Amino acid sequence: MSTAGHRRQFPATPASAAAARRFVESVLTGTELDHVAYPATMLVSELVTNAILHSGTPLEVVVIPDGPRLRVEVHDGSAQMAVRKHYSNMSGTGRGLMLVERMAADWGSEPTAEGKVVWFELDGLAAPMFDFLGVDAL
Repeated sequence: MSTAGHRRQFPATPASAAAARRFVESVLTGTELDHVAYPATMLVSELVTNAILHSGTPLEVVVIPDGPRLRVEVHDGSAQMAVRKHYSNMSGTGRGLMLVERMAADWGSEPTAEGKVVWFELDGLAAPMFDFLGVDAL
C-alpha cells in the first residue's frame, strides 16, 4: 500500500526489534512528529517481534510521515494475517497487538505479493494516550 516513505530491511533476528526502534526514532527526530516517537518505537517493536516470531522471514519497516499523521508498516514474507487474540490477564503472551490496538489511531494487516504488511497509524494531533498503562495524563 505504501508508495513513499523511509524504508529499511532487517533480518529475522531478535536484534532487529531494537534496530527498528532506532530506525523509526531517527526518521522522526527533528520533525513535527517527534512527539510521537515513543509510541511509534514501542509499537514497531511489537510488530517486528511478531514478524520475527511468526514469519521467520526477513522484514522491511516503512515509516511514512504524512502531515500530522504517521504510518508505520512492517512487511514480512508470511501470508498468515495478524489477528488480535484475546488472552487471559494471566497469559504470558499476546499483548503486542493489544498495545497496537489501544495506542494506534488505526491498524491493520493486509496481504502483499510477497507475504503481508502489518501497519499502524498515529495521529500527531491527538492527546497523548496514557490510560493503557493506568497512568493519568498530566
